[in-house]
Amino acid sequence: MSLNNSSCETFRDAFTKINLYFRDDAVLNGTEYSSSEWGYAITTAYVFIIFFGAFGNALTITVVILNPAMRTTRNFFILNLALSDFFVCTVTAPMTLYTVRYIFWPFGTVLCKVAGSLQAFNVFLSTFSIAAIALDRYVLVIFPTKRAEQRTLSLIFFIVIWVVSLILALPLLIASDLNILFHDQNCGITIQICQEQNEIWQGMVLSKQAYTLSVLITQYAFPLFSIVFAYSSIAHRMKMRLVNRGPSIMNSTNRQRRQSVVERQRRTHLLLLSVVVLFAVAWFPLNVFHVFNTFDWVDSFSVPVFASCHVVAMCSACLNPLIYAFFNQNFRTEFFILFEKIGLKFNWLTKKKKKSPRNHDNSVRRNDLTEQIPVLNTAVTATGNTEIHAI
Repeated sequence: MSLNNSSCETFRDAFTKINLYFRDDAVLNGTEYSSSEWGYAITTAYVFIIFFGAFGNALTITVVILNPAMRTTRNFFILNLALSDFFVCTVTAPMTLYTVRYIFWPFGTVLCKVAGSLQAFNVFLSTFSIAAIALDRYVLVIFPTKRAEQRTLSLIFFIVIWVVSLILALPLLIASDLNILFHDQNCGITIQICQEQNEIWQGMVLSKQAYTLSVLITQYAFPLFSIVFAYSSIAHRMKMRLVNRGPSIMNSTNRQRRQSVVERQRRTHLLLLSVVVLFAVAWFPLNVFHVFNTFDWVDSFSVPVFASCHVVAMCSACLNPLIYAFFNQNFRTEFFILFEKIGLKFNWLTKKKKKSPRNHDNSVRRNDLTEQIPVLNTAVTATGNTEIHAI
């Protein structure tokens, strides 16, 4: 179909308006759209996640890289999680926000394929890192005498989560491609969308339905089972240590010391529970959404519903630094030191007595040495170590 100049301008103007998914009028009958208010709300949520998540994860990365005392095997997994979540916030979230706000794809075939697979890779890496942290802490607490094996196992965990993330993202790299909706050479108008092609899925060994179920199992069910199993085992071991050593604590220390141990254990259990609840709640809606759409249990793909589910899932990447780092005494102390170096002071964060950098280094060394002790000597030591290294 060839168009004259007047028609070209008319079509350009119409396509420009249709390209905005969140608008207040249909422009053309049969086109999908949602209200501008929905668009403002979703955009605001994404912007908050992008900036807050990027800041928190970048702060965690900086602390580990700049401080040699923080470069322990335990913190290495937190660094890996912070890196993956940083890319989730700075790559996955912005790309998804663009595809939610705009219908057409102007960036070509290569970026179409890379965008879909890269988003998936970042998500897989983040969730697998959470599972790896839980399993690594489980081995540390349940088998404290296996120090050499722990280092080897940590390296295996690291390699496996990267390899599996790449493998699971590969089908999306293959299946994602452009659909040309409209093309006119005289006007120079080409309207195309980037999406997974059912024709490509049909030619692959793994069907789209099988892939969706495998992702549900590997990206959601397995990590959730891992953290529930690991942290419930850790909590049970801490409880048994406290019960077994309760009389010795009462005989050698005062009641206040006993209450301090119990309170520390309670905080640790609450922290472990929050990790499980956050992961389960954050990723459940998005996985259910993909299953319903893949198996055609809904009439059509709803962009607002997808965006809402995706925002909830991205909250996990945004809150992970808060749970895994800000609740860790060593990380908090390093954050305070970093803030002071750049001239920032937060009185509400520093109500507790802070350690000096020198004392903090000693504290980190003591924690590292405690990890190497074959058996955790007292209930206080066991509880304190698990609080610092359990997640």
